[in-house]
Amino acid sequence: MAGILNIGTSALLSFQRSLTTTGHNIANSDTEGYSRQRVNLATQPPQLTGVGYLGSGVKVVEIQRMYDDFIATQLRSAQTTASEMENYFSHASRVDNILADPNIGLDPAIQDFFDAMQVMADDPASISSRQVLLSEGGAMVNRYHDLYRQFTDMNHQLNQEMSDLSTEITGLAQSIARVNQGIIEATGAAGGGTPNDLLDQREVLLSDLSKLINISVVPQDNGAWNVFIGKGQALVMGGTNATLTSVNSSSDLSQRDIAFTNVSGTQVVTDQLSGGELSGLINFREQVLKPAMNQLGLVAIGMTDRINAQHQQGLDLDGSFGGQFFASHSVSVLDNTNNASAAVVTATFVDTGNLTASDYELRATTTANQFTMTRLSDGQVTTINTGGTYPYTTAEIDGISVSISAAATAGDRYLIQPTRYAANNLTMSITDPRKIAAAGPIRAVHSTNSGGGPNQGTGDISQPDYSNTTNLPLAGPATITLQWGATAHLGGPGFTVTGGPGGTIAYDPATQSNGATFNFAAYGGMSFTMTGTPAAGDRFVIENNSGGVGDNRNALKLADLQSADTMLGQTGGGLETATFQEAYSQLVSDVGSKTHQAEVNFNATDGLRERHQNSLLSISGVNLDEEAANLIKYQQAYQAAAQVISVAGTLFDTLIGAVRR
Repeated sequence: MAGILNIGTSALLSFQRSLTTTGHNIANSDTEGYSRQRVNLATQPPQLTGVGYLGSGVKVVEIQRMYDDFIATQLRSAQTTASEMENYFSHASRVDNILADPNIGLDPAIQDFFDAMQVMADDPASISSRQVLLSEGGAMVNRYHDLYRQFTDMNHQLNQEMSDLSTEITGLAQSIARVNQGIIEATGAAGGGTPNDLLDQREVLLSDLSKLINISVVPQDNGAWNVFIGKGQALVMGGTNATLTSVNSSSDLSQRDIAFTNVSGTQVVTDQLSGGELSGLINFREQVLKPAMNQLGLVAIGMTDRINAQHQQGLDLDGSFGGQFFASHSVSVLDNTNNASAAVVTATFVDTGNLTASDYELRATTTANQFTMTRLSDGQVTTINTGGTYPYTTAEIDGISVSISAAATAGDRYLIQPTRYAANNLTMSITDPRKIAAAGPIRAVHSTNSGGGPNQGTGDISQPDYSNTTNLPLAGPATITLQWGATAHLGGPGFTVTGGPGGTIAYDPATQSNGATFNFAAYGGMSFTMTGTPAAGDRFVIENNSGGVGDNRNALKLADLQSADTMLGQTGGGLETATFQEAYSQLVSDVGSKTHQAEVNFNATDGLRERHQNSLLSISGVNLDEEAANLIKYQQAYQAAAQVISVAGTLFDTLIGAVRR
């Protein structure tokens, strides 16, 4: 009787636990991260009798958590990549939308500015057309400022997001450490089994952490899981955790870095982190935001330099040479806060046509008086050896020259940013429309023949071209006179030159009447063309363009800058040249390409994440239909076990009654 009763009791208790577990599954069917549990049963050890082994009932072996560690690891990895791509894509899309929007982008403003320049060239004496040009120039400057402000606002927001993510990662690490400690205690307790709900809680925390940063997990014998990030930094070790914080970058205070702190101290690990939302932010900053700010500044510097150089070659309405149209720019050099020496590094522009949209790092090496200058966009390194002579100035490197005041301590670093702030620093230097230099500085006129009357031949001289202001305006006498003579040049036909370079120049109408070009390079890079057949004594005069208010030659040169290939067309420093608008369009297309690629990558990785998630849910997820069927099955089994106990009781009562009789 005792055997039947024990069998019934063991079954009753086992199916009671099965019913409880099934109810637990149903109750947590909508709980995030919950893994379905199952009661595993096994037979009790049989008892040996005279007729053989007799079964003694059932027992609960374990409450098994339905979980696949391999698929969960794959899911965390896919989640890390998908979150990184999503965050990168969402931020890059903002930059892409700004640059492509005609109401915000720079291209329409550049076009309006040069359109106004062309209108002014058509009527250079008009004050109103000059005022329109100044207005369009101011509007273009404001557009540069607006774009720069948008970029800096994104940078400030990015810094805040990096700080928030660091705090969130640290909080998750603390929670994982606490759960680890709970698992250790539960597993080590007397008769302790597997704390399934704590394991689920830890898995949810790991999943949330993998969205923020790439992690690797190492299980321990005591049930804890150690969590590592970056290049082996231990974020969680058993029941203890390290912390992540956002700190000012030592090389650029406008940027934030990620610092890792544990019992050994604090180190900056920004360059060592990968994956997750945090890496998405860092990659966006390095691959999209900073290059966009630099490329925008490159266009601003190119326009400033070319327009100023040309404007200063012309004459304004008061007959004076033009000044700067835009304020000039300077190269930003930032000392690293960890530098040990007092050496000062400065940089200047040498040839802005060779500038690239890259930052540079100047670093003192362990070799005495040796520095390396690394172009950060592609890692190209230039070695600089000062020879111990200070102050030392380098030759041109990508359009700039670097000066070093004194020897530096090995490891000292300097961040050189030639174009970063140029868009924000762009300002108009002209406010008076009369100061716009539209006229050429010199002009050619027909003079009187040496006989006193007008020139007699068919000779003609073009208006002189110019390329600089050397020896201009012409001085004492302020003319260059070319007088025709049949034997003026070595006994042959040509001109006698009075003023300027003096001497004679050969010109043979018999072979050159269709046009011959002459150069007086020492006078503003001057060149002019002579055509036709002059008569004896005919004279041509090149003079200062005094009172040339209707002259538009310099205005036309300014307008032609729009289509001139004066800038490098590759951000990394190639040889292809580009116009201002093409350099800006390259920025737009580069950001657009990176944004599109990020979208493609996100869609692909998100699809992979979803597949892994579905695979894990097929194992760990609660199926209510299945649980409902189990509920009925275990209920019937429980009732049957109760019936066994009831039968055992009836048999026992019958036996007792028989004995009493």
